[in-house]
Amino acid sequence: MSETAPIVPRRRFLARTAAALAALTAGFPGSATALETYDSKDSSEHDAWMTGLKGKHRQLFHGLELNDRLMLMATNFMDTYRDSFGAKPEQVNAVIGVHGAALAIGFNDAAWAKYGFGKTANVNDPTTKEPATRNIFSTGGPLSVDTLQKRGVVFIMCNNALKMQSQSLSKARGEAPETVYEDLKASRLAGTIIVPAMVVAVNRAQEAGFTYVRA
Repeated sequence: MSETAPIVPRRRFLARTAAALAALTAGFPGSATALETYDSKDSSEHDAWMTGLKGKHRQLFHGLELNDRLMLMATNFMDTYRDSFGAKPEQVNAVIGVHGAALAIGFNDAAWAKYGFGKTANVNDPTTKEPATRNIFSTGGPLSVDTLQKRGVVFIMCNNALKMQSQSLSKARGEAPETVYEDLKASRLAGTIIVPAMVVAVNRAQEAGFTYVRA
């Protein structure tokens, strides 16, 4: 028997393993096959926010706290791919999903003043050093909502969380929940998108090939 004979079975094993992995990957979310199947057979009007995001590197950042951590992580994600991996802007997509207290990131100054988001979440205005009565995250800096939107970042808001917040605020204000809900919907920053439920949006994004980060 030649010295190389024992290697043949091992080569066959590696070939079979490679073939099995290839077959598994072909049906794994994020592969071309999975994305084509998702887009053509499982699309919904509620998925419109991600249909234009075709970059190779796509990540959804999910946050429940009212701070700029979401924007910082999304910025770091895009900057690192650009500076260290040479990725072009269109190759990198970031989505920010807000839920719970983080919903206030998506509301305008009038809503902040009216509903006291700054006081409730202990967020102070850096100018006045008092509880913020304006959305300090909306404009004016590298981590602001408008700056990230200009870089292509998509902001989505959970409708179920919005309904729950409306219920809570309506009790404190003695108003009908529906009235508060409609007011908050109308008070969203331009470009923010409401999705039925964040937990489903995360699921559908992952099925379509997005990765997920809890910020």
